[in-house]
Amino acid sequence: MRTLDTDELVKPDMQAVLSRTHLAVELHDFLLPTFEAVSNAMHGIEAQYEQEAKRLGKIHIHFTNPTDPTKFKITVTDNGIGLNDENYKSFKTPFSGYKLKEHGRGFGRFIAFKVFARTVYWSQYAFFTEYKSRSFRFDISQEKEFAYLNDNIDFEFTGVRVEHDQPLTPWHDLIRSLNVEDVADAIGSHFLPYFLYRWLPSITIQFDDAAPEDITSHFNSVFVQSDSGQIDCEVDGSTETLHYSITKIPKTRTFKNHCLLFSAADRIVGAPRDLTNKLGQPHFVDEADKRYIVLAVVRSPAFETRLNDARTGLNIPIKTIEKIVTKISDVIQVNENSQIDKIKRDQTYSLGEALRENPILRIGLKGRSVGEYVASKPNNWSAEEFISDLAIERFRASSDLTRAITKAANNPVDYQNRIQELVSKLDANKKDALAEYVLHRKSVIELVEAARKFKEDTKRAPEDVIHELVFRRFTDNKSLDYFEHNLWLIDDALAFLPYISSDRTMHGGGRKKGDKITDIAFFDDSMVLGDNDGTTITIVEFKKPSRDDYAFGNSKSDPVLQVIDTLDQAVAKGGISKTDGTHFSFAGVIRRFAFIVADHTPSLVKVFQRHDFKNDWNPKIFFRYRDNEQIFIQAFGYDTLVENAKKRNQAFFSVLLGE
Repeated sequence: MRTLDTDELVKPDMQAVLSRTHLAVELHDFLLPTFEAVSNAMHGIEAQYEQEAKRLGKIHIHFTNPTDPTKFKITVTDNGIGLNDENYKSFKTPFSGYKLKEHGRGFGRFIAFKVFARTVYWSQYAFFTEYKSRSFRFDISQEKEFAYLNDNIDFEFTGVRVEHDQPLTPWHDLIRSLNVEDVADAIGSHFLPYFLYRWLPSITIQFDDAAPEDITSHFNSVFVQSDSGQIDCEVDGSTETLHYSITKIPKTRTFKNHCLLFSAADRIVGAPRDLTNKLGQPHFVDEADKRYIVLAVVRSPAFETRLNDARTGLNIPIKTIEKIVTKISDVIQVNENSQIDKIKRDQTYSLGEALRENPILRIGLKGRSVGEYVASKPNNWSAEEFISDLAIERFRASSDLTRAITKAANNPVDYQNRIQELVSKLDANKKDALAEYVLHRKSVIELVEAARKFKEDTKRAPEDVIHELVFRRFTDNKSLDYFEHNLWLIDDALAFLPYISSDRTMHGGGRKKGDKITDIAFFDDSMVLGDNDGTTITIVEFKKPSRDDYAFGNSKSDPVLQVIDTLDQAVAKGGISKTDGTHFSFAGVIRRFAFIVADHTPSLVKVFQRHDFKNDWNPKIFFRYRDNEQIFIQAFGYDTLVENAKKRNQAFFSVLLGE
């Protein structure tokens, strides 16, 4: 086969690659070029000294003019193998195979240009029996990125010195606040995996002419592995083995809360995951009354292939990260069981105190002890969160009870016996719920009795007060819970209809000319043998107590016409807009009901008589089925409303209150 002409790849546009890399203006990202230089230095030291690298290797980090951005410079000097021909060739090759073998990306040296405008490399290496030097300014903004220097190098050994200066403007404020403690902590944190399960050479850090600090010795005594092991976790559909190491260290300004760190290529990548919510406290307190935190480092070969190019994070789904956080937190809780027990004891005590003030919330425990309930909830919950949760559980328990009561109420013949039977089967907690339920209803009835006697003033009419007691105005049951209304005053069954709207237009917006707004409207989808055969509409209209200016045939003063007009408009609209923005359709209406709640004054009685209403089976209740509109209307006064509500609840009052 004849060979054709050949061509070569164009080298990567590193400026374009770098422009897509984002760094946060904070200490960790500012130090990324330093971390990269230290990492490369360790590779050079290991190549030079092999098994003796830990004992003989030295890395010195020097900050010059550390709080003056205009003169600021960082140098990282090592005594490794230096930039010999092989290393220099790798340096010149972006994304080199050599770096991949070292679990790197070959991109790290470029990250310096996100922080500094100038980077210089000084190097001395052995060539047979003599030393050679190679020094240059590295600048990816130039067509020829390497500008060689002729300055004499002051090395007495092989190695590399990296100089970063001329920091970019966004970093100036951060530089002005630099201090050696924070920098040392950041370096120690970044290379935490080395302290826990690998090795480090001697690393010193120096600010200007101050004495160098040996951070390796310092953190070797701090970062002592207290536990290690492995967990399995699914990552992108595959089950991966993750190795973890755990250490306990004193709480400091930098290390101030329990956290999980992810390690790739033996370096921390991404932001720490705060474990405070999982463990319940940001720190623990030991027997000597000293605060300490737990740090966990998790690593896996799966992480190596999921590093982003800037090595600042892992390309792993958030849900997977959260699963790892949960599993590591579970390990820590087992190790720190005495601390977790203390948290649970404190929570149990706080909740116990709160329940003494709100004993009815014990219903939400559902037969569990306070300790058992607390054990099942997050470690970081306060008494307020427990109370909120118990309130919800209590409502659920009470809701179940309410449904049982409503079922019993459907048997009027032996209603009292059924209520007695229901109460006898209740446990102590549910009896408390029933007692609260009954007392609530008794209080509401008393409020209605008081409200109907209000004298009208400029603020609130009595019918508005009663309306609010029954169901809050301008709302619907999308925004109100069962326990926030008192529809049982009219009829217990109304509370369980699918959709209830109070004082709202059909279109859900502000009132427009011609809109009919009923006080309360109920809409019920009817299902027969699984098919939707239509919809029931129930309308409730409240009128001012003792009002006596009604007039037949006048849409403003004839409540019968008012409910009929509202019904017509509702049917014409074909549905109603809910407060959550969705739509409730009631096409094909086949059942229509209305309640008019108004005192039976002479003028209202005349209106009912003109509309051919009857009250022969109960003088206090007028009713009529209107054939043309196919609507059944009941009308009764506030006295009757209260009287009937009392009758429906008398069984409760008798059984539980002795009335």
